[in-house]
Amino acid sequence: MDNKLWEKAVEFHGHACPGLAIGFQASILAKKVLEIHNNIEDEDIVCISETDACGVDAIQVILKATMGTGALKIDYKGKQAFNIYNRKNGKSARFVLNNIKDFQSKEERMKYILSQDPSELFTIKNTTKDFPARAKIYDSYICHKCGEKTAANAVDLVDGNYICFSCREM
Repeated sequence: MDNKLWEKAVEFHGHACPGLAIGFQASILAKKVLEIHNNIEDEDIVCISETDACGVDAIQVILKATMGTGALKIDYKGKQAFNIYNRKNGKSARFVLNNIKDFQSKEERMKYILSQDPSELFTIKNTTKDFPARAKIYDSYICHKCGEKTAANAVDLVDGNYICFSCREM
């Protein structure tokens, strides 16, 4: 295990836990299977995660698939599964956590996950979604009701005025 990389993930996440270990090991396996190298640029790697839990933070740190670049999306299914895409070579795979035995404590569970070969922890399947498009940058408009600047894909044109989704729902 790469202790330096693990510590970087822990620092970003704020604490060490089994969920972070799951994302860490999924990321390590993805790097190998999808031939992801360390020269990752914005949106080279995209992850559509089926969970919003701790492991997503490890994905952001290790694979540089972040929410801010549009390279991390959550399609919540309540599963420890990560659809990961490599734009540089066109490879993709879905990494699904296998059943793991129960442990007395979170600490024991985390140590077990980190001690395993990642290929033993996950089943690799085909991705559930097509290769994602690159993130779009939208023009912005001022909402007629609240006066807040809002992306064009989050406003409606009502009677010639831009209304943000928040105000439209009021």
